[in-house]
Order: sequence, then C-alpha cells, then structure tokens
Amino acid sequence: MSNPLRMSANSSNSSVTRRHKPWTVRSGGGSQSPMAQSVPLTRRYQVMWQDDDGDIQDFMRIGPAMPIFEDAFSAFAHGAIISTTEGPVAVEDLLPGMNIETASGEVEVLRWIGSITIVPGAPQSGGEPQRLYRIAADTFGLGRPSLDVTLGPSARLMNRDPAIRAALGTEAALAPVSTFADGVNVIELSPVSPVRVYHLHFDRHHVIKVGGVEVESYHPGADAHYSMSQEMREIFLGMFPHVATMQGFGRVLWPRFETQDTGEIEIV
Repeated sequence: MSNPLRMSANSSNSSVTRRHKPWTVRSGGGSQSPMAQSVPLTRRYQVMWQDDDGDIQDFMRIGPAMPIFEDAFSAFAHGAIISTTEGPVAVEDLLPGMNIETASGEVEVLRWIGSITIVPGAPQSGGEPQRLYRIAADTFGLGRPSLDVTLGPSARLMNRDPAIRAALGTEAALAPVSTFADGVNVIELSPVSPVRVYHLHFDRHHVIKVGGVEVESYHPGADAHYSMSQEMREIFLGMFPHVATMQGFGRVLWPRFETQDTGEIEIV
C-alpha cells in the first residue's frame, strides 16, 4: 500500500511529506451522542448497469451512508450535459451502453450509472450538509463551460495550475470541485428541495467533458481497498455488479488531491 502524500498549500516552495492515513478515512466534525453513534445512517442507492450480454439491469438498494459510498453516486447534478456520439445528453437521460466522448477524444461505452437524492436537512455521516456547485459559463475559458453547469459534491475536475506541475511533475491533477469555489464563478449552493445527483463509470477511469468542463468518471481510489473491512468491501462491490474485485476498477488516470481543513493539500 502506498501512503497518501501531503504538501503545504500556503508555502511558496511546495514540499511533499508522507501521511499514514488512507484518503477515504475522514475525521468526523464535533462529538456525537452515544445514541447517534450507535445508529448507523443508511441511504437509498439507485444503480443501472450494462451486463456482459449487453442488457441493461437496474436495482435500488439500501446501503451505508458513508463517504466512500456516497462519493460513487454524487458527481453530476440533474441537468448536467454529457457529450455523447449522439450529441449532448442530460445526465438523467443517459443509459448504460451509450457511447460517451472522453476529454482525450476517445469514445467509451458507459457501463454504470449510480444516483442518490440529496435531501435538505437530512442527517449526514460527515456532520455537514451536502452542497452543489454551480460553475458559471466561461469560468475556465471560452466555452468552458458553454453554459452554467451544476455539479455534485463528489465531482473532481482537472486542475492544470503550473504549481501542480512543479509539485507533482505531471501536467495536471484531479481536484474536488469544492477547491474551485470562489463565490463568484464557482458558487457553493445549499439545495432547498431534494436534488437527484449521479455518477458514471466505465470499464476504466476516464475524464469526460460536462458542458465543456473536464470531470473524472468514477473511481474509488487506489487505496480504497485498505479503508474498508472485508464485509464492507462486499457491500460496496455489490453496487457494481460488473466489477469483481476492487482491483477491477483499474488504475487512476491522474493524481488526485484534496484540500484539508488545515489549508494543506493532500495528494491521493
């Protein structure tokens, strides 16, 4: 297992240090009563996937309301436009088996669509309400996006800041949409009514264009296997009937990072 890395976001000379905490383990905010701790939160997860015969299957399942589960279902808000070989299609109208255009110019078959409903005021395992993020037209350049785009809390965007190249030696990295929020061009929203959010999975990790914005397809992360018990891994993989093991998700296409409460950037 490779340990996540961490570097200071406020230092002019980026430094990278090792950290011994899996990226999927998140500290809870504040203390909870003994009763709240003894009652695990659950959520309804909706899944559609294409089986090996090319048929579309679907199910609804109750599962743990844990970040690693919720992150697999909450990257794109209702109405987000996805580029397909048949033209732009709203995420809620996609079906497994459709051909999706990737940011690299390839065409890949969509294998899995997961969705959940964000309900304002509902209890959250992390202690904070889930947000949406609206990206204004032309925020990242002309036509990027071409129209306003609303993304879910687990969306990760390509970040091509020169500091990334200096720190990681790569052209870009995948960053949570929350790290782009500035209150002007990328606005954090608190839903006032239930909102359906989605995520997409292919046979391997990709970056796709959503209204001109580069957003990753779903991948649990290289260290996800180590962050769950055997029982929890079985429940998690049950949400992905076309994936036999955690290794079946393949490799992560680009490095990822997250901004911590301390203002540091954690490389994952």
